[in-house]
This record gives sequence, structure tokens and C-alpha cells, in this order.
Amino acid sequence: MTASSSKLSPTTRLMIIDDDEMLRMVLHQQFQNEGLTHIFEAGSLSEVFDHIGSANPDIILLDVQLPDGSGFDICQKLRHQGFDKPILMLTGQDSEQDIIRGLEAGANDYIAKPMRMGELLARMKTHLRQHKLSDDARFDICGLDFVPTMKTIASQQTGMKAILTEKETMVLKLLNKNAPATVSREDMLSEIWGFQKGLTTHTLETHIYRLRQKLSRLTTDTIIETAPDGYRLSDQ
Repeated sequence: MTASSSKLSPTTRLMIIDDDEMLRMVLHQQFQNEGLTHIFEAGSLSEVFDHIGSANPDIILLDVQLPDGSGFDICQKLRHQGFDKPILMLTGQDSEQDIIRGLEAGANDYIAKPMRMGELLARMKTHLRQHKLSDDARFDICGLDFVPTMKTIASQQTGMKAILTEKETMVLKLLNKNAPATVSREDMLSEIWGFQKGLTTHTLETHIYRLRQKLSRLTTDTIIETAPDGYRLSDQ
């Protein structure tokens, strides 16, 4: 990990959840160098729920594997308890299965070890900014009730509801914001994922496919249309 000139707000409250004591120590020092003073640590599932209340973190770095439980289970439990702030999963390898499982559990993003400090800081800043700008707006999308902050979309006709991942919510928000215009694949990758090394359009296409599957359970209408250079919402 190398130092970066990127800065988080010094008031940011960070919780690092990882059973690797050495990694926690290194990260703690790096974040202190970035000006953070409210840094909390946990090395096990039990420590997380013993200290999460008093720590009251603005953002969490969460390892996939802990000695007494799974990071996926922790993420899911935190979401069920109402924790809506950013959670970034730390994975030992760039595994698509782990990535999908983490996103489905409610994680905002993932980063593979060994991480680069500059990239980690940039992605943390992105998610903190996006969370700060979130609101309680509701949108009507082709007869579906979309609530970004709740990460839900429901049929106005039947009441059936689908739970969206963080990235699926961001995809739908971006398409809705630009409707009926097309949003290019490059703009979507840049806006939602930021400038991540090695990111390809396959990542976007996978999320679009999974989002379409969820929407198809609520309506027979086509909600997301594929354009030559990107995607757009149907104007029906």
C-alpha cells in the first residue's frame, strides 16, 4: 500500500473489521496519516456487535472471512438492523462469486487484497459522498415505485417488491436521471464504479442482467432497453 494525497474528512468515523491484526495496524496507521482520528477495529463477529453502537461508523471496511463467522453474514445482519452507511468488503482474491455474494448481502463495493491505499481512499470518498447526497425521493418508473434509499422497487399494481443491491440501485437512479436519453456504458462505469483498474463492460452487463431479472418478476414490460452505445429506460 502506498500513501495518497487524497483526503477523507478528518471527522469520518471508520471501522475496520478484519482478523489480521497486522493488516489492521497498517491500515490504522495509514488512515491516521490521512488525518482520521476516529478509527475503530474489530477482529471477530462478536467484537463487531459489541462495539458497533459506540463506534457509530460512517463507513466500514469488512473482511470476507472472520474466525467466528462470515463477513457476508455480518453485512446482512447490519443491513437488517438498519445500518445504511457504506460497507466495503475486503476480499482475499478477486472472486466474482464473492463479489456477487457480498453485493447481495448489502455491501456497497468490494476491494481485493492487497489493496492500494490511493484506490481504497478514492472509493471510500465516492461512497461517502453518494451516501451524503442520498434522499428519500420516490420515482415512478413505468408503473413501478422506486425508492433509492430503501433499495426497493415495487409494482404499483400488485404490491410485489424486489430488493436491490447498492449497484443495482445506482444503475436505476442514473438511468432514471437521464431518461429518456441513453447513458453510455463508459459513463455508467465511470459514474457508478469510478476509475477502477481492470474494470470492463462485463461488470456492467452482469449487473444489468441481474437487475432485469428482478424487474421481470414485477412486470412484463421492458424497463431497461439496450441501445447501441449503452442503456436507457423505456419511455412507455
